[in-house]
Amino acid sequence: MQSAHTPFQATSLPADDPRFMAALDLQIAQMRRVLELMAPTAATDALGGAFAHVPYDERMQAVASHG
Repeated sequence: MQSAHTPFQATSLPADDPRFMAALDLQIAQMRRVLELMAPTAATDALGGAFAHVPYDERMQAVASHG
């Protein structure tokens, strides 16, 4: 089956091009959104993901002992 998509080609803009700052702002906004979506919603989510193999009560004891 043939694809109807055309190959992606990026073109660079010189810094003095008036569209440069708008393109840069858009790219930064997109990157921030990706990071937002990737971030855990709470510290417990981050701990749970990093230490999923450790039982919850052991994780909480470890956190409490270092506080």
